[in-house]
Amino acid sequence: MKVIFNSVIPFNGFTCINLFGILFVRKGCVMTRTDFNHEAIHTAQMKELLYLPFYILYVLEWLCRLIQFRDSRKAYRAISHEREAYDNQGNQDYLTARKPYNQFRKLWH
Repeated sequence: MKVIFNSVIPFNGFTCINLFGILFVRKGCVMTRTDFNHEAIHTAQMKELLYLPFYILYVLEWLCRLIQFRDSRKAYRAISHEREAYDNQGNQDYLTARKPYNQFRKLWH
């Protein structure tokens, strides 16, 4: 995964953003192996969904979760893509054994 450290993307207050498999990290932020693994899981999700559908599904699910929880942070953490990444970010071998479309395994649980 290509990593670009800069002072523009992401906006202030955010550490990083993964856009089409390129990780933009805010200058001065420290990224751990766990952080990089989390973003690598997102990159795998993007690739299997051919990138653009990943973002469409991500936003649509966030909107549904926002209605469900009425809390933007809870909605974000409940997105299936985020649940898979957070649940497995500490496992550095996860991507070698990951099954395709695994983020949808627990979609509405």
